[in-house]
Amino acid sequence: MASKPGMLLQDTPDKKILLMGNEAFARGALEAGVQLAAGYPGTPSSEIIESLGSVAREAGVYTEWSVNEKVAFEVAYAGSVSGVRSLVVFKSVGLNVAMDSLMVANAAGVEGGFVILTADDPYGHSSQNEQDCRCFARVAEVPLIEPGDPQEAKDSIRLACDLSERTKLPVIVRSVTRLSHVRGDVTLENLAVRKKTPFVSETEVYSGFPCLPHHRMLHQKLDSLGDIANEFPFNRFEGKGGEKVGIVAPGVGYAYVKEMARILGIQEEIAILKIGLANPLPVGLIRDFLGKYGRVLVVEDGFPYFEEELRRIIYELDVKPEILGKLTGHFPREGELTPELVGSALGSIAGKEYHTVPQQVKDIIADVPDAPDRSLSLCAGCAHMAMWYAMKQAVKGAKKDIRKGAVVCGDIGCYGLGLFPPYNMYNTHVCMGASIGVAGGMSKVGLGKPVFAYLGDGTFFHTGMPALQNAVFNNSKMVVILQDNLTTAMTGHQENPSVGRTLMGDAATQVKVENVALAMGVPYVKVVDPYNIEEVVSVITEAMEIDGPAVVVGRRMCAELAKREVRRRGIKIVPPSIDQNTCTGCQTCVSQLRCPALIWDQDTKKVSVDHILCVGCGLCRQVCKEEAISSGEGVADV
Repeated sequence: MASKPGMLLQDTPDKKILLMGNEAFARGALEAGVQLAAGYPGTPSSEIIESLGSVAREAGVYTEWSVNEKVAFEVAYAGSVSGVRSLVVFKSVGLNVAMDSLMVANAAGVEGGFVILTADDPYGHSSQNEQDCRCFARVAEVPLIEPGDPQEAKDSIRLACDLSERTKLPVIVRSVTRLSHVRGDVTLENLAVRKKTPFVSETEVYSGFPCLPHHRMLHQKLDSLGDIANEFPFNRFEGKGGEKVGIVAPGVGYAYVKEMARILGIQEEIAILKIGLANPLPVGLIRDFLGKYGRVLVVEDGFPYFEEELRRIIYELDVKPEILGKLTGHFPREGELTPELVGSALGSIAGKEYHTVPQQVKDIIADVPDAPDRSLSLCAGCAHMAMWYAMKQAVKGAKKDIRKGAVVCGDIGCYGLGLFPPYNMYNTHVCMGASIGVAGGMSKVGLGKPVFAYLGDGTFFHTGMPALQNAVFNNSKMVVILQDNLTTAMTGHQENPSVGRTLMGDAATQVKVENVALAMGVPYVKVVDPYNIEEVVSVITEAMEIDGPAVVVGRRMCAELAKREVRRRGIKIVPPSIDQNTCTGCQTCVSQLRCPALIWDQDTKKVSVDHILCVGCGLCRQVCKEEAISSGEGVADV
């Protein structure tokens, strides 16, 4: 949960306030004089643009959610080449979408400071992979700053803007989950006074052509950063020079090292080289550091980026220290960096045993039973449950596992939970917008089964539209289930073109996904209410007979938003009741819908309704063959 907007607008230098890492980035943009910010929502980055959006009008910062990361990049880049400081924000995999533009902007150059803020997601808490954007900075040959705490997060935006304007290059700022979502004290500086009139050159052309001279200039700019890297404020040496072990700790790894060294009591035994500028590296600092220690442990979140770079640098040295880290098994090569992993690694090289749970804590929790395992579930009343149930009914003989009777290509959103039991919906689950593209290929290889693509409205506007046009162009026989819940739900209910409102609260044209599909030439397009299961089954059955692409739009407001709306209107949610005498305990409602408001009693072998979670959607009543469930009232009325 973000802090109140007023906190970000305090113009009180030297005051300390508690901010989440993402809020600190937003505050940094205000202090740096950013005038244009664009982004696409994605955990763990979403709160940055949301925080800026909450103060955008008062602060004079134009802020928007764009339809995808590539468009967001280009909107922000336009601000930069117009002479104003600009910021683009997305999560790790969003950089993939924006790379095409970045690989020209690096050579074409910038005018106003241009910051690309990317939040990596080690462990893949909310992502389909563990991507490390430091590798992309190396490919794009642009500077990358890696802050390690909320204070540095705030300061990094100003430093990145300054560095961008000095070098005329885009600058990447890397966050990770634990930095984006941690809270810490942040010392404020003055809010910047923004330019009233941006600079727009009448002669400059921002282009990567011709390629060779632009690439040469890019290398010259990077080569000029050597001294800057060694003097960069996030790079520093901590030690006296006679310690037993050297630690290289970029980003959040530095905080973990400091904490674990204190717990182990080895502060005097280690020296630390903190690195906050990952590209270009502070080679001078690193060479001096490596020459002092026979063993160097690299503590970093993500890929063994620094570890590999250090191994390259030691070949230039007369004395070659032993480099330890992920490549030597001191840390796992996958997953997230944690204090426990750092404590264990430091303990192993310092000859001290690290206990993950102190004895006094063990004594306290000894008699506390383990928490039960909890599986992932959709929200009560979620329309995806209804649509999945209807799809299974439409595909004969596949009531429990639709994959036996059809091929279903999934996409990125809340509906990603369809991967797991009891839904077992998807054969493929790749990336944003891939459902339709993959389904197009599936339709051409003679599988002898109906082919479905399943995605939401936010994903459709992100990258689903080109794939649907391709399906029309190549007459790919498939059924596209397009769930329009009137928001970008998974990342926290952000605005998209189906909402009819922008991030800054302005009214916007509400784009209907069915109109887009019709304009593309889709031969069969129908809109259904997912809560009307009988109608949905009939329409999907009809759509499977179309010789070409068919689009079934399921329009239902996200159940969580609908719950807020019924309360706003004063509508009382009345959960249904289950007649325990009529209920046979068949578990159809529990196993097929898996609504969290349905409770299975192992003793009575009956189902009951959790009145706190239930939103009165009525889906359970529709799937009960014994007619044991009464009607309820609530979100179905919105």
